[in-house]
Amino acid sequence: MKKQLLTALLSLAFVSAWSQSEPMFTFNLFNRLNFNPAVAGSEEVLDAGVIYRNQWWSGLEGAPRTANMYAHMPVMKRSAGLGMNMIYDKIGTDKLFSFALDYAYRIRFSGKNVLAIGLSATVENVRTDWNEINGAVNLNDVSLGNDIGSRTRLNLGPGIYFKNKKFYAGLSVPRVLANSLYNDRGQFSNKVNTWFFQTGMTLPLDKGGSLKLLPNIQVRHNSSSPFSMTANLNLLIHNALMLGVAHHWDDSVDGLLSYQFANGLRMGLAIDFTVSDLRNATTGSFEVMMAYTFPCDDCRIKNLRYF
Repeated sequence: MKKQLLTALLSLAFVSAWSQSEPMFTFNLFNRLNFNPAVAGSEEVLDAGVIYRNQWWSGLEGAPRTANMYAHMPVMKRSAGLGMNMIYDKIGTDKLFSFALDYAYRIRFSGKNVLAIGLSATVENVRTDWNEINGAVNLNDVSLGNDIGSRTRLNLGPGIYFKNKKFYAGLSVPRVLANSLYNDRGQFSNKVNTWFFQTGMTLPLDKGGSLKLLPNIQVRHNSSSPFSMTANLNLLIHNALMLGVAHHWDDSVDGLLSYQFANGLRMGLAIDFTVSDLRNATTGSFEVMMAYTFPCDDCRIKNLRYF
């Protein structure tokens, strides 16, 4: 029974590794750069942060864990933006590390409207250790691998992003090159590009601006994968405390909390409650976030610009 359970979990891990080749975050409002290089410099100041995501699998080993470190800032008198992204993603026997450099050319219009066109260059490495499984299942099972494999690839990704004080929208393809990091596993292939569309707005709820509603949506399209969408609805209080709810389509319902301190530091916690069939194996996920918006003397920004 234990062997059958481990085999089933392995199969699930492989499928998840493909579907999570573009990591999913509940705090996607804060790390949009991870999905769209044109976001680089959009906060008008140096903005950096770390997000850690952990999925509980009822105490079983091999649960997905993802960490994202990002930083971006405007350059060339804010006519361009530079950014960097690092991702560490572990699930089952696979460990993925990626490092991306992002560039955005920013076109300014009247009314603080900005259109940016971006490009990212990403180096990815995946390491598969079959020895973690063989000892638990069957040391003499020749159908399983018996070594450690490693692959490294370069990929490129374009994006476009529009924003003003109350609205943003972006479209991107983080990976356009058909170079597989993994062995061919039948129908699961990352040779089909994943498109990302993100949009959101700020809706003031009172005249003084102390209460704001921040709805945002992220949609993913990949012809080899099921429909994927994350919808957030956040309440921002005094430009500091944010309370939110989210829904990952056919996956989970989520709650999130973040606080923006006056010195530029912000911290957050999100908890996902699984509602799909995976609830039999996992009780949900959690994310923690810590970031810092660096002060800027000449940009007249006192608080984080969410858009």
